[in-house]
Amino acid sequence: MDATRGTAVAVGTLIVVTALVSGPLVPGITFTNTQPTYGEGTATVDSVEFPERTTIERGGFGSESDYLVVPPATVRFETFEGAPVLTYKIAVPELNYSRGTTHFLAPETGTRYDATLQSDSLTGVPSQTTEFDATLSIWLEDSDGRERVATQNTTIEVVE
Repeated sequence: MDATRGTAVAVGTLIVVTALVSGPLVPGITFTNTQPTYGEGTATVDSVEFPERTTIERGGFGSESDYLVVPPATVRFETFEGAPVLTYKIAVPELNYSRGTTHFLAPETGTRYDATLQSDSLTGVPSQTTEFDATLSIWLEDSDGRERVATQNTTIEVVE
């Protein structure tokens, strides 16, 4: 057998053996990355603690933008399995504004998670207004569907 034919037979044998071992022939062995499928699994929310204070910080030095600052909400799970998706939202009707941050939870998340809502710049906030009504909410998407699991009305303070 010449070297070219020997190499071709060896490579072909390696491919067949690898396919058989990593396929259904030998359970438990895989060469693929087993990332979770987000939104699948189940979770039951036990409680949600929303922040006590939410603010709009006035931009300084001639800035036309103000900054919405929303502290994290703490979500406690009664049960948690798989990779559900959690979304933390705020709505400010007076400013015609809403925003949400989606969190892709991993199977090792555990029973407590601090959901954050990224700060955002706002324009057009009336200079004479000192507070706004807003609604904070937590949404959960898992194998059972998507549902709002907690809501809280809050007052946003405008601070200099």
